[in-house]
Amino acid sequence: MASLGPVGWDAQGYWKTSQAVHNHFDPYALDLVALRAFHDRLAVNPAEPPPFVYVYSPLTLSLLRVLAMFPLWLITWFYWTAVATGAMLELWAGFQMANLRERRWLVLMLPAMVFFPGLVTDDVILSGNIAYVLYGAILAAATAGWKRGNWSWYYVAVLIASVFKAPFLALLAFPVLIENDRRQWVASLMTGFGGVLLFAAQMRFWPAMFREQLLSLRLVFDRLHDFGYGPASILGRALWQRGVPSVRATTILYLVSACWMATVLLYLASRVRQCNLPRDTWVPIALVGTVLLNPRIQKYDLAAITIPMLLIGWRALRSGWMRTVEAQYGNSSTPQSGAPVKMILVAAACLLIPNVITVAGPSWFPIELVVLLAIFALGIWSLDHAVAKISWTPPLLPVIDSTAVAALE
Repeated sequence: MASLGPVGWDAQGYWKTSQAVHNHFDPYALDLVALRAFHDRLAVNPAEPPPFVYVYSPLTLSLLRVLAMFPLWLITWFYWTAVATGAMLELWAGFQMANLRERRWLVLMLPAMVFFPGLVTDDVILSGNIAYVLYGAILAAATAGWKRGNWSWYYVAVLIASVFKAPFLALLAFPVLIENDRRQWVASLMTGFGGVLLFAAQMRFWPAMFREQLLSLRLVFDRLHDFGYGPASILGRALWQRGVPSVRATTILYLVSACWMATVLLYLASRVRQCNLPRDTWVPIALVGTVLLNPRIQKYDLAAITIPMLLIGWRALRSGWMRTVEAQYGNSSTPQSGAPVKMILVAAACLLIPNVITVAGPSWFPIELVVLLAIFALGIWSLDHAVAKISWTPPLLPVIDSTAVAALE
């Protein structure tokens, strides 16, 4: 794929921006000129690919200025090593969420998962987007958090990531959902406040660049129509295609959906704690729900939760299949011996169908949204079933006193 198609479209944009900064140019102003020129040429050449737009905060330009001091070959080697490491850390973190039985088959699927962000095939790994590096660090720190209760590095990783992408602050909900500890609320709120302070500080120290960055980000929506793949993003794209203003409608839909999602996640977290469910049952669902709080979900965001989505879907399918088998055959071993093979075939079909539809039919984003929401709904269903199963207590058998038995005899 790397030899036959485009590679590093985001990474090349980062290098172009670093060279502009190194030569004392304003990268945001250059991108605004390129965006306006692209928009003017669309009538003549509608198939022209859109330009790369650097929409990260002015604080990140200091890092690019340092990187531009090194030769291109060294930076290329270093950066792609970082991207590959981040992608492997995402896979490793997802693998930690699986139980021993699931790890037997999951380990065979790990190499392919980087090309199935959100379980729908795509080559976004070849873009070289910095999200792979950021998510790798965040998920590695999250694993230490939910396994050993050490969340300090997680908050540091999320705060640093928010300098590049402010929506990363939504990930601060994850420790709150996992831990039954008020200290996580305090730590999450303090980290979120720190992210807002960093955002506000840039308005003070780089006012002109900050305004240009916000304008570039706005033009990404208005002229490049890069809305993302969340519910509000799909609505925004649909309204744009019909020539209808989308800002107010998408804002309302996001706030409503985010409040609903937060309410559902907090309710599920409370039930999980009451029933003392294993953490590897709850962690994938909590992580997928947390990412759904992101106002602009992209393919690389979905790549970070691909294995949790796979685990949720597999567990829900297995639970439903076993309940059906038990209802039909009881404890008979003959039908159950063929159940795993049938279940694997059904699971393969569930994975194959959306990918075939994506290749042969509609574009990627509506299919992915359906898959994402369906997986989260399956997670809620399977978790509710697990909680109900633990909460149910079999009726006590009557206890017959030995003296009463002797008297009856």
